[in-house]
Amino acid sequence: MPDATTTGHPTAVRHRGRPEVEFRTSGHTGSPVSWWRTPDQLTYEAGLVAGLLAGDIDHVINFAPTRHLFGHLFGDVLPRLRGIDVHQAWRHPVTEVPPLRPDARTLLVCLPSSWPLLRRLLPALGELPRVVALHSTAAAPEVAKEVVTALHGSRFAAHAVLGSTETGAVASRPIAPAGTDDGRWRLLPDVALVPDRNAPHAAGALQPLHVISPRLGRRHDMPEPPPSWRTTDLVRRHGPREFAYLGRSSRLVKANGVRIWLDEVETAVTTALPGLDVACLPVPDRVRGEHYEIYCAPGDRESPAVAGARQIRGVLAHALPGVPSPRAVHLVDRIPRSTLGKVRIPELRSPERVKPA
Repeated sequence: MPDATTTGHPTAVRHRGRPEVEFRTSGHTGSPVSWWRTPDQLTYEAGLVAGLLAGDIDHVINFAPTRHLFGHLFGDVLPRLRGIDVHQAWRHPVTEVPPLRPDARTLLVCLPSSWPLLRRLLPALGELPRVVALHSTAAAPEVAKEVVTALHGSRFAAHAVLGSTETGAVASRPIAPAGTDDGRWRLLPDVALVPDRNAPHAAGALQPLHVISPRLGRRHDMPEPPPSWRTTDLVRRHGPREFAYLGRSSRLVKANGVRIWLDEVETAVTTALPGLDVACLPVPDRVRGEHYEIYCAPGDRESPAVAGARQIRGVLAHALPGVPSPRAVHLVDRIPRSTLGKVRIPELRSPERVKPA
């Protein structure tokens, strides 16, 4: 077993004579799992991503807790690497305005919950000499695209970074203005996509996101990092270094012979009813084998939409014709999420949270 040398988040240890730092998966589907990385891996990743996407910066505003890999890389490692100031906004209320320096080229390290605040800061952001926002999840929320649209033509840029605790960052793409496609993901220079033996090798083939990278983490029960890591994400390849992200394999269900992407269902509901926070979960079904259910809660708007099961089913019938209606619609007071915005599924499914729809 590694012996701990420091306390706090993240935890530093020595394993086989080399220093390592612990990070934990979010636990959105169960118990968190520990993964370990070396300081060299962390330093290289922070410099690589910042060099490709952010360029020269003078100030970091970090909304991501530094106990998580994303926040640690760009809210801790990068500022130390470049000797620049950082404001740890995650330590303050989510509505508190961070200190913007009018003369500073600024990096914003964003979570889904950060973007409503940035929407309030549009005039100030537009006046900065340069602003780059990094977003840590595959699908940027609609409010992020609203910010990009409002600041189009200014010195503002936004990029999404795709990765995980297990792999670190593997790909990136710009966040496009509202109403436009964000485009394909491009692998980072030190990452390669492993062809799937069960999938055609031609461009456009569907396969798991299976990568090789020198920055793969070491799971707590592994003596060394694995040579490659196969994630639960599904992608469609477009050449050796680009792909379209389709979602987690657990986000694809087949009901009544129809394939249903649960991310598309969530997007359809939140687009039609922007005052709702929505989570769509797969469920087993005795007749169909599998199906899906929807959970809805008031969102971040001052006057959230009020919706019932009939209205939500009507939205889906209009937006996704041919897609089977959900097996059930649940109304809850809130959708429990991790600090990175992932749904805490066991907590959401607890019976005491659900109201009749």
